[in-house]
Amino acid sequence: MNIFDSAIIIAAVAGGITGALVALVVSLGVIRAQRHLGGTTVGAPHATEWRTPSGPLARHLAHAEPAATPAQTDEAARPQE
Repeated sequence: MNIFDSAIIIAAVAGGITGALVALVVSLGVIRAQRHLGGTTVGAPHATEWRTPSGPLARHLAHAEPAATPAQTDEAARPQE
């Protein structure tokens, strides 16, 4: 076994460990998000009503924006020079 074979084996082991850590972090993040959102587990009864989003983005999107004034595209409406 030469140095290149050893390097390949070490890289494979390091990649496997890194992949396992990434999978663990993603799994814990998904579990945390489900708990935060009040998610249900398998076999649990589902609620019949929708939860209203209450975060800052939902509050921002809930505000009605004033209607934009239409741009004048008619040549007759433009002032003559």
